[in-house]
Formats: sequence, C-alpha cells, structure tokens
Amino acid sequence: MKRENRLKKNWEFQEVISSKKQIVTKNLILYYKDSSKFEIGISVPKKFAIASLRNFFRRQIKSILDKNIKFNELKYKNVLILRKSFLSLSFQEKEKEIIKIYERLGNGKEKK
Repeated sequence: MKRENRLKKNWEFQEVISSKKQIVTKNLILYYKDSSKFEIGISVPKKFAIASLRNFFRRQIKSILDKNIKFNELKYKNVLILRKSFLSLSFQEKEKEIIKIYERLGNGKEKK
C-alpha cells in the first residue's frame, strides 16, 4: 500500500468518522466518506494489545488490502476500526472479513 493512500493525522480520522457513514460487522467497523481517491486509516485500540502487536495487525491488514482490493475502483476515505474479536481470528478469516466489508462498500449496501 502506497503512503499517499494512508490517513495519518487525527483530524483526517475525525473528518471521516464525523461523516457518520458506516458499515458494522461483528469484527470490524468501517467509516467512509466520498473522496477523489482511495485513502485508509487503520485503528487498533490501545486496550487490545501492546504497540508491537498493534503494528503487526496493521501490517496484516495492509497486506490483505494490497492483495485483494482494487484501489482505483473505490473512491472513498476509510477508517477501519478493529474490534477485539478480530485479533483472535486466523489470517484467512481476517482476509475473508475484510474482503466482505469492502464488497459491501463497493456494492452500495452500506448502512447509513
């Protein structure tokens, strides 16, 4: 995943979350906002793991997105927030969850 496709600043995260458009599953919460290009911020709450594990989970998600998502088709700013149950899943289950949530976003079946 390229650096220009990532949200890093707190105000960028807050801007997307304040749009209040979201898709919620048992393991993930995806906030999104229309944009001219695909950008994503990944959030793993501090309560769930130490810093090195939180970074590990972020790297896993970035690799799943690189492998499976066509960035040029999705024109959204996203904030992906992990829930505690997501951390205990296997890599294949994590991959299925992320693909499923982005398919819902791409198909327009999101909840408002």
